[in-house]
Amino acid sequence: MRKIMGGAVTAALTVAVLSGCSSADSSAEDKENGKKSEAAAAPSSSAPSASKSAGSSAPKAKDSGEWKKADTRIGDAGSACELPVSFMATKAWKPTCLSREDGELLGKFSGHKTFRGALELSAKTAGNIGFIRLWTADAMNDKTPRQVLEAFMAEEKKVKEREYTEIKAGELPAAEVVYKVDSILTDEPKRESAFAVTTPKGVMVVHLGGFDSQEHQEMLPAYETAKKTMTVAG
Repeated sequence: MRKIMGGAVTAALTVAVLSGCSSADSSAEDKENGKKSEAAAAPSSSAPSASKSAGSSAPKAKDSGEWKKADTRIGDAGSACELPVSFMATKAWKPTCLSREDGELLGKFSGHKTFRGALELSAKTAGNIGFIRLWTADAMNDKTPRQVLEAFMAEEKKVKEREYTEIKAGELPAAEVVYKVDSILTDEPKRESAFAVTTPKGVMVVHLGGFDSQEHQEMLPAYETAKKTMTVAG
């Protein structure tokens, strides 16, 4: 019970950042649409403009739902989210492509002022409550993967210990860190992992957290799949 409640708090905070700021606008729009429906002889005439407005701030790529059926490649042009890199997302991990605005909000909320969120993979439908988050940053293309990762870690809070290694993410040179942080939801430090790559299209940090170290371990195979299958996006 304790684990479920803690995860719900974490999820609620994230949702609040990404969607809470739009609730007031949505309420006002609903009232305005209600007035138009009463005055107009053909209520359906407002539907196209509403659809256009909703799509203007959303990522271009659409969710096809393929992630529910099988492992799915994400990142290439036309995929669920276009990124500097491409990788296989494990079946049942739901991808959410973040707009630049939402990604910057997530960065501010998470303490990452240099980075912005680009993609979230939710483990909820796969049986856990954590996320794999992909982060990017501007003006860091001249940095090495280790430098990018160290910049990311400099903005992480309450880090107790960390260990860096030089690795390969697919065929891409990468740097990885495994570390522990003090949890605000449990009484014990928890394990987290992240790796960084640099490409001609931009930099990418892939981060795996979790409610606690046990959940982190349970979600690790999906993180490893992303790492092993990573390429520059096509």
